[in-house]
Amino acid sequence: MARLPSLLLYTIIVFTMIIAVFQASPVYGAGERVVYIDLSQFKFEPGRIVVNRGETVVFKLRSLDVTHGFYIDGYGVDTVVRPGEVVTITITAYQAGKFKIRCSVTCGPLHPFMVGDFVVLDGGLNTPFILSLFALGLVGLLPLIRFRG
Repeated sequence: MARLPSLLLYTIIVFTMIIAVFQASPVYGAGERVVYIDLSQFKFEPGRIVVNRGETVVFKLRSLDVTHGFYIDGYGVDTVVRPGEVVTITITAYQAGKFKIRCSVTCGPLHPFMVGDFVVLDGGLNTPFILSLFALGLVGLLPLIRFRG
């Protein structure tokens, strides 16, 4: 009878892992994502944008105080955002990696520190999360191995 609870536990763990993997991995390059970014001295809000490679990203930029620039390393994006206006930029995230977002217009004494991150995931998989699920599955196998021996 001791085998039935272990087998049930193992089955639950495996099904949980399968469901979690499908929930954690968005479709590669699916759709269009709109990202609203507020620029102010001396930050981007949000300061980190994470998208999937192949995804179309629409940036809606708004300056809250003075004139700022919006520049993304490696993507050829460089525009000026004046207070009171919303600037829209559309790009396709074709290159995976981590890219700096910088203010390209001198906006005050701390201007050089106005940076953010644009992260483009290759396939959108969260590898550490998925590996931890498989490790959990292996731990779930231990009771079965113990009862067989």
